[in-house]
Amino acid sequence: MKIYVAIDDSRQLDGGKAGETASLLGKYIEKRGWGKSAIPSRHRLYPNPATGCKKHNTARSLAADIDEQHLADFIDYACTLVKSTGTPDSNAGLVIAIPELMDNPGELVQYAYQVKEEMIGKEEALKLVDRPGLYVFELNGSGNGIIGALAAAGLRMTGNDGQFRGKLQVGSGEDYIASVKEIIAKTYVEQVKNMDFEQISECEHVRMGEKVKVVLLDNKYTLMVFPTNIEHPKWQTSTSHMLRVF
Repeated sequence: MKIYVAIDDSRQLDGGKAGETASLLGKYIEKRGWGKSAIPSRHRLYPNPATGCKKHNTARSLAADIDEQHLADFIDYACTLVKSTGTPDSNAGLVIAIPELMDNPGELVQYAYQVKEEMIGKEEALKLVDRPGLYVFELNGSGNGIIGALAAAGLRMTGNDGQFRGKLQVGSGEDYIASVKEIIAKTYVEQVKNMDFEQISECEHVRMGEKVKVVLLDNKYTLMVFPTNIEHPKWQTSTSHMLRVF
C-alpha cells in the first residue's frame, strides 16, 4: 500500500527539525520490516507572517510502501513521535494520505497548490478531514499544522514538488565538473534536467555549485541545471533561487 506521510511542525524540542522527524518515521517503517520508505522532501508553501513562520513556510513529507496490516501501528507511532518532539505551541499537524482509498485524489492536489500559492485558513483544511483515505491529526497547540501537512501530502503525491535534505556531493574541490553519467552513478540522483524540464544526456557535463540540491520531478530524484553559455561544461547546477518553484 502506497502512503504519503506529511508533517507541519513549526517548533521542536532540543532544536530538532521536522525533516529529522520525517526521516525517523521512514527509518521506523524499514526497521520494523513493515515496508520501504523513500527520502523525505521539503515543500515550500505560501510565505506569510500570519502562518507563524519566521523565514520560510515549509512542510515535510515522505512516500512509503507499507503492508496494510501495519498501517494502524504506524499511525499510532507517528502521532506519538510528532507530538513528543514538538513544543506545546508548535501547532503540529500530521497527515497520512492513501491515494488508492481516496475518492478524489485530485481534490487534495488542488488544495495543495492553493496552499503553495496563497494564504489558506484552517477552515479549508477541515473540509478534507473526513475524506476517505485521509488521516488527519492536530497534535499540538492550535493544530494549524494540518494546513501545511495536507498540502505537503498532496504536493508529494504529484511527484513534481519538493527538495531533499542535505547538499549533493560528487567530487572534491571548487567548481568540480562531473558528467551526468558520473552524477547518477555516484549519488541517488536518477535524472538530470534543465529548467525547461528537458532531459540532459549522460555524456553532458555539469559544474557542481556550492549548494547543490536535489528535487522531486517525474517521481524521480532530479538534479536541475542551467546553461553556462560556454562549450565545456555546458551546464551548471541550478541555484537555490531557481529551485524555489519546488
